[in-house]
Amino acid sequence: MNRSGPTTVLLAVAVAIGVAAFALAMADGAALRAWEAFLVNLLFWMGIAQGGICVSASFYLTNARWGGTGQYRLAEAFVGFLPLSFLLFWLLFAGRHQIFVWVDHPLPEKADWLNAPFLFARDGAALLIMTLLSLWFVRVSRREDVLRWTASSGDIGDPPRAIRRLAVAVALCYAAIYSLIAFDLVMSLAPRWHSTLFGAYFFTGAYWSAIVAMALVGIAASSEARDDARFRDALHDIGKLVFACSVFWVYLLFAQYIVIWYGDIPSETFFVVPRVQHLPWGALGWAALVLIWAIPFCMLMGKRPKRTPAIMRVVCVLGLIGMWIERYVLVVPSLSPARVPLGWIELLITVGFAGAFGLTALPGLRMLPAPALARPADQGGAH
Repeated sequence: MNRSGPTTVLLAVAVAIGVAAFALAMADGAALRAWEAFLVNLLFWMGIAQGGICVSASFYLTNARWGGTGQYRLAEAFVGFLPLSFLLFWLLFAGRHQIFVWVDHPLPEKADWLNAPFLFARDGAALLIMTLLSLWFVRVSRREDVLRWTASSGDIGDPPRAIRRLAVAVALCYAAIYSLIAFDLVMSLAPRWHSTLFGAYFFTGAYWSAIVAMALVGIAASSEARDDARFRDALHDIGKLVFACSVFWVYLLFAQYIVIWYGDIPSETFFVVPRVQHLPWGALGWAALVLIWAIPFCMLMGKRPKRTPAIMRVVCVLGLIGMWIERYVLVVPSLSPARVPLGWIELLITVGFAGAFGLTALPGLRMLPAPALARPADQGGAH
């Protein structure tokens, strides 16, 4: 993870490509597509970064030390993107007329909630709180006393009080704030639709995508330890997380879908039907389900696939693609229902976001131990 020179240049070029693509799309009369791609990528990459902090918090809350310090550094590696995502959120204000239909066509019954000043004020304040809390959490997580606790797997003591309390705050704020983000930046794009379960479904997807990203980075950073039994034990553990959280995600998806299906109320079904039953969006909706749930469920059922880096890498790459498609399917059909605007604009803006994510993650990635995934020496094998 120390090849910083060429990597930094490559990521900076990716950012420049994304910025140029966005500007060209705006100048070429494709403002709606540019803002759609911007919002989809903001939700996707911000979800990975923030989900990782919540994953680390959940490790502390459950006294998890199966990967030593590596699992915590992996989970927190993407925190650098959070301050940037907070700034990028404010750029959405410039595209509010393209993104939010209720700006130009307000709904009288929801005008007190769905108005641009109040939305950006509450979401901006919420993201600021979440960003500052996450940075504080990571700073405490890297303190000497906390590092000693993560590395000492032989005892059953609780983590230091400061990090334990911050972990509770992170988990609670994550659930509340990312539910708000789901309601305001996704559900409000179709302002007559509502689902009380949508917030939990949304932040669970972000949490899972962070675990998948951790697995990918851990495999890449541990390339010289592929035959190390401790690495394969830790990979097995993170593979179980990928499997279990994928199942939980599809459970929430089905729980939300089945109520809408048997209720058959037009004010609810109009959001779901195009994304599930009608072309062109139905095909993408099913593709996301296959990539996020069906493939991990089938390929990671046994012990051996979870311990095999090549299999885990394929599952995780496909899973991240699936989660991007899922965010795309949640956002874009509300704005472009008749067609799938998927081309060079969306691709290059995604490249730009990936470059920005990589640049901001580099400092965290440099802190990964070698290997990034490995059980502490005094722990037993995987069960």
